[in-house]
Amino acid sequence: MKAKTIFGAIAGALLVTLLAGCGGSTTTADPTQKPTTTPSPSASSSAAAAPKDVLFTITAKVRDKTGNTIAIELTAHKPLPYSDSSAKALVSEFVAACGTGMGGTPVTADTLAANGSILMPMDLASSVIGKKFVHPITVTFGNQYAGQSVTGKGIAPTDPARPCTSGYTWSTSGSGRAIADFESGIPGPDLAKWKNALFGFSVPPDSNSTIEACKVTLTDDAKTTVADVPGWDPSQSATGYACTIGYIGE
Repeated sequence: MKAKTIFGAIAGALLVTLLAGCGGSTTTADPTQKPTTTPSPSASSSAAAAPKDVLFTITAKVRDKTGNTIAIELTAHKPLPYSDSSAKALVSEFVAACGTGMGGTPVTADTLAANGSILMPMDLASSVIGKKFVHPITVTFGNQYAGQSVTGKGIAPTDPARPCTSGYTWSTSGSGRAIADFESGIPGPDLAKWKNALFGFSVPPDSNSTIEACKVTLTDDAKTTVADVPGWDPSQSATGYACTIGYIGE
């Protein structure tokens, strides 16, 4: 099975899981009875059934000023070297989306090879489909100095003139898939380069929305890789307006 098909199936499975377990609604059958709240999914329950190639998941709820919530999730998978035979579909997809490149230099399979690149696939999912967020969510997928490609309805580059380097906003709930490029130079590729990046969700304070119930779940492989990197403590990931994790600089 091609890599693109595998990751598409994973995204679909995550979306089904969220839809099945993410209620968050309250119903009262009798005025004398207390409301019953439907349990929402947790990152730990998702991780329990996660494929072996998952590095970490980030889950949160976007709440608008009326109290409505939408559960969202980002799942990061282990990166593959540009030269890996199982990465051919990722290379083709990334080059097709980011061919215009950075600074006028086109991205090709040759430039990925010259830069010792690794490609890291990520999936987005939400508890409902086709509902506009009260304010577009900024989704961070990696390092601002390297490219990212994203596909999915309602997900768009911040600057259409720089579709692979300007960052992305998520305006309509649903699913999507991202590929982040990390350059390790020659010799390379260095599969740990992804740790020097930021991942997650954020909204501005004046957005009439908040990001709550932030939870980051790192697999053992991820914990080992980021053990020496400041900012990878999941307990520091929630601010009310952001749910992010990753490298925060010196």
